[in-house]
Amino acid sequence: MPSPQRVLLVHKTGHEDAGRLAGRIHQWLTDQGHLVSMREAASLDAVPPGSTDAVIVLGGDGTMLGVARMLVGQSVVLAGVNFGRVGFLTAADPENWRPVLESCLEGRAPMRECSVLAWTVRSEGRPPISGYAVNDVVLSHGAFSRVVNVDVRMDGVPLTSVRGDGVVVATPVGSSGYCISAGGPLLSPDLDVVVFVPICPFLSLAPPAVVPSDRTIVLELMKGSAECYLTVDGQEGQLLQVGDEVEVRSLPRALRIVGDDSHFFRRMRMYAAAQIPVDATGRESDEG
Repeated sequence: MPSPQRVLLVHKTGHEDAGRLAGRIHQWLTDQGHLVSMREAASLDAVPPGSTDAVIVLGGDGTMLGVARMLVGQSVVLAGVNFGRVGFLTAADPENWRPVLESCLEGRAPMRECSVLAWTVRSEGRPPISGYAVNDVVLSHGAFSRVVNVDVRMDGVPLTSVRGDGVVVATPVGSSGYCISAGGPLLSPDLDVVVFVPICPFLSLAPPAVVPSDRTIVLELMKGSAECYLTVDGQEGQLLQVGDEVEVRSLPRALRIVGDDSHFFRRMRMYAAAQIPVDATGRESDEG
């Protein structure tokens, strides 16, 4: 039997099946001597460093992403039980949760140490705003289909200019989302790189680019741009102003997620075979 651990259970808000299974897992973990707390995803706004050893999420990739951003830089194991459509980030399904969680708590489970993106928005006359992205950072136009102009620099050196619908900067794990829908490559999650993809560039010589993860990318919103938003993992967003700069850099091995590359590509095959509906960004229409 594994030594007692502090475990946080997070289940998808309003999902009855996820809530019921969370209750069963809570009892199972408690019977084994673990210290367990349980929360609905909507009520969780932080996971303080040092407060838990493992986090188990019952939900889809959307729920996983929201929790994962709270764990960046912590030596916490993150495991997911899929209640979404595909579950790229999850390691188990509701039918096989027990052996997966047992191997996780005993330290036998395969583990992905994933990079994340640290982003900072710098605006004249306003304090910087910063955060993390597990999948991607996106600059794109608002409700009207008008172009945005983005100047791109890498390590202070001009790289390209994009006039189009926007740009995507993604991690290897996030390459399966908006990145690939915008014409970018699908990357193996174990690569130590960042991918930059223009969205529908207009008369622009700005192809997708894969760059080493130690490079810093700066996206500056230029004059002539339409209303433009910064969106993080398809979940958080804010309006940008002309002249704003968005700095993006990679943090290697910032997350420990149960699963391996073969699991990731199996989910990709399932996704393609099922022809699952997606929204306009290429993400699942109900990611959980």
